[in-house]
Amino acid sequence: MRSPDAFQKVRYLPSLFDRLRDNDPRAAHEHADAYAPDAASMQRLVRRDLALLLNTCNLGAAIDAARHPHAASSAVNYGLPPLSGSLRENHNPVAIEKLVRDTIVTFEPRLIPESLSVRVLPSKSPGAYNVIHLEIRALMHWSPYPVEFLVKSLYDLESSHAFVDPLYGV
Repeated sequence: MRSPDAFQKVRYLPSLFDRLRDNDPRAAHEHADAYAPDAASMQRLVRRDLALLLNTCNLGAAIDAARHPHAASSAVNYGLPPLSGSLRENHNPVAIEKLVRDTIVTFEPRLIPESLSVRVLPSKSPGAYNVIHLEIRALMHWSPYPVEFLVKSLYDLESSHAFVDPLYGV
């Protein structure tokens, strides 16, 4: 039977991709702790995975969430609905905050949903008319207590590309 500490370490593992990647191919064996990162490393992994999530367009209206709720929240529908080609003025900031928050809650289990806050920030540059500035703040599951997670992101509506700024990470 596993000890509670061992269970906690397993609970906060990085993604399967990160665990399968061999960081030291010359070593014949790796210690089990080699893929169990510290809090700062886990924050970097979550930031990277969040950038991947925000840079992926899901199937949008092609899946009827009412008729197929499991497909709508599965890997088949991973990412944000397509927003490219639309103007910032056509988007309600509250609707964008909800859309991004719901996407993160669905696909990023390492962030505590009850603590997740997504805010559309005012644009600092008048030339960036099709760019949305986002602040994403949450608590990240960690042991013995949750760790603060904060990123600021730019979402370009013309290209549907998100830039997640690691400089703002806690």
